[in-house]
Amino acid sequence: MNFTASDLSFHQRLGHVLAYLGRDEFWPVFAAFLREQIAFNSWVLLIFRPSEPPLLVHEGDANDLEDALFRDYLLRLYKDDPFYIFANQPFASGPHRLEEVVTPQFRQSEYFHTYFAKNVVEDEVQLLAPFFQGAEQHGVLSLSLGFERRFTAEEYGLLSLISPWVLPLLAHAARQTLGELQTPAKRPNHGELERRLRALEGVRLTEREVQTALLLLSGQSTRGIAAHLGIAPETAKVHRRNLYDKLGVNSQIEVFALFASLPA
Repeated sequence: MNFTASDLSFHQRLGHVLAYLGRDEFWPVFAAFLREQIAFNSWVLLIFRPSEPPLLVHEGDANDLEDALFRDYLLRLYKDDPFYIFANQPFASGPHRLEEVVTPQFRQSEYFHTYFAKNVVEDEVQLLAPFFQGAEQHGVLSLSLGFERRFTAEEYGLLSLISPWVLPLLAHAARQTLGELQTPAKRPNHGELERRLRALEGVRLTEREVQTALLLLSGQSTRGIAAHLGIAPETAKVHRRNLYDKLGVNSQIEVFALFASLPA
């Protein structure tokens, strides 16, 4: 078997990425590696869920305008995202082009003018695959790449070539980032959770800590909590840490277990 210098360099860089699995630095290191293979302006990794807001796993750097737009996306605009609609129907795992999933009127739509043209710009490709924890599916893993020009056939071909290992790698990293998830059937509704939080005996939570707990119990990561609340991830970490201290727990799984054991 013959390897070129380019092959060896690629595998060395891939090994560097894998060394960061399970650490916060994995996501920027992975993004830098991917950007060496294909050009793009923006990226975000989400878990699409039927009838629920997406879970934010990680996103690339953004300015304040993009942060505000993306917060609107996570709260309500996602419902009009053609990729979200597409992902909630039967599909083949792998990369999908924008033109595969949109209607002919897409560029005249409110979603295009309100969000897409400002935050994604011109073209988008998403790598999609069912997202499992154990034998239970918890939605669809979505790696979105946005660009100021159309992706070329060569670039799309490269994504098709690497997606069989990129998607499982990202699913593994996402499970480490998000922790244990619960299906909607196993979670009390939002109003019931808020009532239980405010009624906890001997525990006085601030409004931000209540909001953090509700987002945490819906499955959001620290970055997802920050995006929803319009605060920095570091601030979200502080609220999460304070919440854990007041509840006497050390992990997201323990928070789920605590609320599962509380009387209705």
